[in-house]
Amino acid sequence: MLARSVRALIIASIFILQISAAGAASTAFTLQHPVQDKNYYLLSLIENDAGVRNAIAADPELSRFASERQGAAAFAQSSCKGDAACLLKSFLWTDEEIRAVSIALERLAMTNPRVHAMVETKLRPSHAYVLFEGQSSGRLLAYAWQVCAGGLNEVISVYGLGAAPRYPLIDSMTADAKSPEFQKQIVPLVASAAAPSQPSSLFFEPSLQAALTLLSLNHRDEAGRYEPMETGVNEPAMKLIASTSWRKYPYSVIIVPGAGPAKYDTPLSKQGLERCALAARAFRDGKAPFILVSGGYVHPAQTRYSEAIEMKRALIDEFHIPESAILVDPHARHTTTNLRNAAREIFRYHIPADRPAVVVSDARQIAYIAAKSLSDRCLRELGYVPYRILRQDGDTSLVVMPLIESLEQDPLDPLDP
Repeated sequence: MLARSVRALIIASIFILQISAAGAASTAFTLQHPVQDKNYYLLSLIENDAGVRNAIAADPELSRFASERQGAAAFAQSSCKGDAACLLKSFLWTDEEIRAVSIALERLAMTNPRVHAMVETKLRPSHAYVLFEGQSSGRLLAYAWQVCAGGLNEVISVYGLGAAPRYPLIDSMTADAKSPEFQKQIVPLVASAAAPSQPSSLFFEPSLQAALTLLSLNHRDEAGRYEPMETGVNEPAMKLIASTSWRKYPYSVIIVPGAGPAKYDTPLSKQGLERCALAARAFRDGKAPFILVSGGYVHPAQTRYSEAIEMKRALIDEFHIPESAILVDPHARHTTTNLRNAAREIFRYHIPADRPAVVVSDARQIAYIAAKSLSDRCLRELGYVPYRILRQDGDTSLVVMPLIESLEQDPLDPLDP
């Protein structure tokens, strides 16, 4: 698929910056529109900065792309006869177009003070594109655009054109692309994109609006659920983080990966409950001041239960763990992202990232996490390994260090980017 080929080329060519955990305490990353911001943070920054928006809209090369996108939408409107798949293809970006925009953005970052300032004061400190953070402002901006463009293509391809996602059983398109209701939602999208551009129109906005609309039509808002967590599900624990005496504990957090039940009417699997029991025991033994449960709306597909939310409920109700000692990650869909998202919360919530964390789970999953096959899978799917294994303390626990690379956005997995 085009989006994945672009991402693979980027990952293959980058120099990965190794940032020390202690030096990554400042992670300026705010969410106003969670699904968009978590998938396409660069595009949100551009839209919300009037000076940058105007500079991009006025740039001759980038405004030419805006006009070409308008022309492509107008042609689709006249030739596709209302066919949704035909119409949606006008929103896709080719590799050549992505590269040409990258060159224009790199130039603009080096010549326009407002764009340069946005990169240095907002984009770089966010660590949302940490894999390219050691590069110049221009190259960082170009890389961030390439990541976003690949993500836009992925959503349009999977949730509009019915292409297979990385995990078809749980992440596939759910809307009926042939239904009149679906068609009615796509036609105005293209009509809007085909209309004469306003002076402040941006080249990426038609594709962005198409991607967000398609996620909504497929009821795929998983990335935005429970956000902002800092003032919601994680607020009780957040209030204690700053005053925690970390030296009293051997580990920063106890990470508990979720285990989804097989039936729609089952909130928490037996395996998930057993993992909660292990975590409660480790907490009472003073291993760490917080338990971090991780797992989203995964199994079965389109379940109404989040693994992490149900594990938190069990920890409170069944094991009498105080809510203020529980952090949740209600978004992870795989073991790879269980560990990545746990690391993200450690960095974002200013939990000491230079201290180890402990993963507790059943013996089978701990063996899987400890094996090279998982780190290989992380490299293949994420482009990096989000953890470093220090040692295994028995069959049901594994000591790990979180790595800053975990903060890299991955819109090729739009349900948990």
